[in-house]
Amino acid sequence: MKPSIPMIHDAPRSAPRDLNSLEPRAPEGRHRVVARGLSGARWRLAECDKALLGELAFETDEPELLLRCLINRGLTTAEGVRKFLNPDFHAHLHDPLLLRDMPKAVERIHRAIRDCEPILACADFDVDGSTGCVILTNVIKLIGGEGLVTSYIPDRFTEGYGLSAAVVERAATEGVKLIITADIGIKSHAETSLARKLGIDVIICDHHLPDGEDVPEDAFAVICPKGSSGEGYPNQHLAACGVSLKLADALLSGDGRRERLLDSFVKLVAIGTVADLVNIADPENRAIVCHGLKALTEQRHHPGLRALLEVSRVSGPVTADDLGFKLGPRINAAGRIAHANAVLDLFSARTMEEARRLAQVLDELNAERQAIQSALQARLLEEVTAARPLKDKVLLLAGAEADGYHRGVVGIAASKIVEATGRPTLIAAVNAEGVAHGSGRSIAGFHLIEALEAARDLVIKYGGHPMAAGFTIMADNLEALRRRLNLHADRVLSEDDLGRLLTADAELAPEDLTPATVEMLNRLAPFGMGNPAPLFLFRAVPLRKTRVLKDRHLKLTVGPRGQALDALWWNSIEHLERLAGVSEVSLLASPEINSWQGIESVQLKIVDLHVS
Repeated sequence: MKPSIPMIHDAPRSAPRDLNSLEPRAPEGRHRVVARGLSGARWRLAECDKALLGELAFETDEPELLLRCLINRGLTTAEGVRKFLNPDFHAHLHDPLLLRDMPKAVERIHRAIRDCEPILACADFDVDGSTGCVILTNVIKLIGGEGLVTSYIPDRFTEGYGLSAAVVERAATEGVKLIITADIGIKSHAETSLARKLGIDVIICDHHLPDGEDVPEDAFAVICPKGSSGEGYPNQHLAACGVSLKLADALLSGDGRRERLLDSFVKLVAIGTVADLVNIADPENRAIVCHGLKALTEQRHHPGLRALLEVSRVSGPVTADDLGFKLGPRINAAGRIAHANAVLDLFSARTMEEARRLAQVLDELNAERQAIQSALQARLLEEVTAARPLKDKVLLLAGAEADGYHRGVVGIAASKIVEATGRPTLIAAVNAEGVAHGSGRSIAGFHLIEALEAARDLVIKYGGHPMAAGFTIMADNLEALRRRLNLHADRVLSEDDLGRLLTADAELAPEDLTPATVEMLNRLAPFGMGNPAPLFLFRAVPLRKTRVLKDRHLKLTVGPRGQALDALWWNSIEHLERLAGVSEVSLLASPEINSWQGIESVQLKIVDLHVS
């Protein structure tokens, strides 16, 4: 039997309805004022087209609750629903030759192998770049380039991000004739021109192209799903490691090992795709991540990957959370704290003994990263809290590297400040020479690259995505940058745009949930960017008990007597006093299955709570 959906009222397709202070339901069509939970976030309820919902239910025979979640994620056709619910890696991969320069790139690599020309793979130091680099070097070796291809990842602290003139000049002196990038190069106009002058062809594999810009004209080939090089390619959200996979796919055309090798490469591509926070609701990306999770769970692994899974304590069915919170951070830690060559070494290890030693290094670097990050976050949150009410729409925080502002963690710290304030945040670490290396995270409606473009005369360099970007600037220009960013924000953001915004997929009651309902919703997994875990509004439910777990978390019991559910609210101890004496609460929460001693029950994972 299909789960029913308690509806409030119907509205135009995909129009989110703001909730008031959760008073009784208003008459049909009444607009409501935004409400905020104890976290300070605004709540709203997404509403879908009732006619569309009925049409999709008839055509697909899927439960309406599941379909409502899919409509909220932008699916409006039966074909789209079926593809989403049944991802197929080999069927849903797009033809790599749809990327304009792919034939040129393939021909040039085969020619380099035929003529025994030295090849350099140069990559970014994050998960996306390093996994893409591993894929590129391995596929080149497998098609005959063993002994010809080497890898290079710049040092974050001494060289900085991107393809630099120094790397190109060094490659020329070493006789390199072909450079292939992974997750860098799309804005390296001067560097590709230099390479061409020095007799080196450059193939760029990247995905960072800002809107309105085009690719370096002196590159031999550009493989990018955006701009002129990606015109007509269906997936604009491909990660850079996904771009490397497309090149590998094209290089393996006609090779009897193709399917088996792609099934192996996809494990790394899934990790990079989730860690780089690209849209995994896109059918191709979803197929990549789903197949990668299956392969990580079921297949045998290279010693390096096996050791990484072990040290990350990942066992049983591998989930997207495992990729984003366990595997990805350990790979990232090398480039954040030391050098990403440690990642290349890990995936080159030939024995389990060597792989376990290298994986342990990544685990220790990740622990060091966590400690540095925790200290910086606590300091910055205290600083921001003391400054309330905040005047700036965009926060720019900076400090000396010698004073704890570690450039390897400023991006993660910025994410936490955005979460706490709901404002775009940039954090910069200033070195002894007065150069600030920064990273920013944003909110919906504020395009970081466009914002930095508005201050391009102030910054030395910048790059990234609409929601995450890096930049370098002289410390003397930081205050001018703060003013410029806020002038831009005044043009594109209203006060209503600020603050965390949480959207519920539907309104339910605790008694609506059964293990079967939760299992049905889990068909939407894997969850991540573009496909968040289903979130529901539970309005005015009885609060029966509140307990503290490990001095940091709250465990509530909510719902009618005899049908009450446990509800976990992680890291919420600061709200304990507010719940004293409260008998009724409203929740935004995601349902989960709790298994204990062979018995399955439903529990809620609270995202926010409202007290009337």
